[in-house]
Amino acid sequence: MVTRSLEAPWYLLVHDVTCHRGQRVSQTSLVACEEALGDMLAEIVAADIRGIGRLDRRHGPGPCWGLQWIDALWKPAPEEARTVGCLLMRCDAEPVVRDAFLRPVGEVAGRRLLYERAARGGIA
Repeated sequence: MVTRSLEAPWYLLVHDVTCHRGQRVSQTSLVACEEALGDMLAEIVAADIRGIGRLDRRHGPGPCWGLQWIDALWKPAPEEARTVGCLLMRCDAEPVVRDAFLRPVGEVAGRRLLYERAARGGIA
């Protein structure tokens, strides 16, 4: 069981792992914060990442969550990190880059690409 009282988003990180017999299988991790997601991406071989999704609590009658798939994820440039947070993303083929609060952000030099989904759903 996983319980979280905050309304912050969750992330789904889908990646391939090797089992005890050398067989490759898909594993999905539920990640509670952007910092942990960034740390996990630093430890996983980029070619093994199959997708990253963002789950946001939607407000309305009854329980409701929305899932959007992340097309690209960046670590912000040092001078912008304080204002935009620890990760920037582009979701669902939208051309706009957004911060963790989904606010649009402009272009800044010095960002580091952590993940980019290829056209067929793999890593670029």
